[in-house]
Amino acid sequence: MSRIEMSAEETAGLFPPRGENVNKGSFGTIALAGGSLRYSGAIRLSAMANCAMRCGAGVVRLAAPRCLSGVILPQILESTYFPLSETEDGQVLFREEEWRELTGRCRVTAVGMGIGNSAETGKAVSWLLENYTGILLLDADALNALAQVNCRGLSEAACAVVMTPHPGEFSRLCGESVDRILKNGEELAGEFARRHHVTVLLKGPLKSRASVVTDGEVTYLVDRGCPGMATAGSGDVLAGIIAAVLAQPTVRREDSGLIARAAAAGAYIAGAAGELAQSRANAVTMTAGDTAACVKDVMIQLLGPGDGGRTAAK
Repeated sequence: MSRIEMSAEETAGLFPPRGENVNKGSFGTIALAGGSLRYSGAIRLSAMANCAMRCGAGVVRLAAPRCLSGVILPQILESTYFPLSETEDGQVLFREEEWRELTGRCRVTAVGMGIGNSAETGKAVSWLLENYTGILLLDADALNALAQVNCRGLSEAACAVVMTPHPGEFSRLCGESVDRILKNGEELAGEFARRHHVTVLLKGPLKSRASVVTDGEVTYLVDRGCPGMATAGSGDVLAGIIAAVLAQPTVRREDSGLIARAAAAGAYIAGAAGELAQSRANAVTMTAGDTAACVKDVMIQLLGPGDGGRTAAK
């Protein structure tokens, strides 16, 4: 299995030059689905400062329970809001027709951020695995729902699957202890990815002090990030960034190596943005919103100013 240290050059290379005759459809429509009354901030953070659009997505659909419309709508401008049916306690109520409409024509769908650990979440995840044919990013409670059914349906998924667990979530998915995962994360993530035909982004810090991204054949190590990112919402920002990179026209759903590289690029961008945010404040005062606010500057560093030319950072 090849092992690659993720770099600015590897990241920048995923973003194609933009010609004159392009439109928003040229760069991917993505859906970010999550949120609940209890975790109303999580899905907002996925698109805060239009973080996903700052990373190149053409269209972002932000889906959350209807009860959150009042707090979400004032926070989004360029993104569109897709209301989802809800339970009495403000969690997503799965309705197949809504999810079919939401994900139709979406190159990438990310689900789980703040959605709540309920049976309805499990229904949504199962439906997506069986019916969605794009690239599916599973995060947070979507991973917990999958763990509760022992990853049923994962290996036979109709979509290309990217999973973004932290060590605790990965422990529930693979059945290994958190301690063993911290010591042997690279090996265990690779084994899981091969067995289930998925891409795993195992969030660090692990023994290697890096996050691990692998499809079981190629492994990327992403040594970017900082202590200030150890705060609620950082994973939500990461999910939005990764979804946008996965939606780039350079990434093909049938190429797991490219998908792993794109997921690693998203982790690189998020980590670099976090480092920049910490340099402007400190590790104690940082919030995930500070990281999101620095994504634009990181993208300019990677791709250059002006027409987004090909002057990658060294």
